[in-house]
Amino acid sequence: MGSKHNLTFADQVYVGGGNFPPLFSANERRGAPVNFLTKVSLGEPGAADDDGIVDAATSTELPDTETVTYTTADDGTTPFDNADTPAPSTIQTSTGASASVWALDVPRALEAKVTHGSSVVAMTITVSGYDVYGQAMSELFTATAGTTSKTVTGTKAFKYIESIAITAAADAEANTLNLGWTDVLGLPYKAAAVADVVRVFFNDVLDDSATVVAADTTTATTGTGDVRGTVDTNSAADDSEVVVWMHVADPNTEAGLRGVDQA
Repeated sequence: MGSKHNLTFADQVYVGGGNFPPLFSANERRGAPVNFLTKVSLGEPGAADDDGIVDAATSTELPDTETVTYTTADDGTTPFDNADTPAPSTIQTSTGASASVWALDVPRALEAKVTHGSSVVAMTITVSGYDVYGQAMSELFTATAGTTSKTVTGTKAFKYIESIAITAAADAEANTLNLGWTDVLGLPYKAAAVADVVRVFFNDVLDDSATVVAADTTTATTGTGDVRGTVDTNSAADDSEVVVWMHVADPNTEAGLRGVDQA
């Protein structure tokens, strides 16, 4: 491994010896301020899979005025018998505890799709798991009543899924639920603003049409966005590498690196 060294712990860095008195008075430094960019690989995400976790759950697999909860103990049996479902594994969480999880290939957002022969019965799906650093996180997906199909796309990038709790106030056994992952990828550092993600490359080709969402800096709940931000490339994920050049606005604090606490 090559040597590593911290250049500076300063909040602001300046370069050059040029001196213009009004600027020096404002900046208290000679030269001009500079901001460093960080090159980040988001891995080689596989294709999105809308039933990669829960595959066509229906009948008694769904709630009737109750909550039905699934964990990796249910792996290999319907509705967790999809060939694309990740094999369960054990991780060490940020608290030092062990957890049995389904591990996604890269941190990415989830999507729930609920269908019904005539009208969807309202229900919620709470996914609990961990981010890439083993920090516990949860997201609530709400399928409202009416129409024959409801798709709810998540905003949080999960790396590990520990449990899925499905709740309905009425009999939802005639619904069908699929749960899988999308092309929305999680960032490993906090993007304080969309402008902080300067370039996105898909398979070593510049992607100027990528959709960037900045970190959600509000107190995290099951309904807030990703604490570090996400990127969705214009091209569909196909095992090609996704690389991001980004500015980390506040690398001198823990929250500046990883965002607010997960929830």
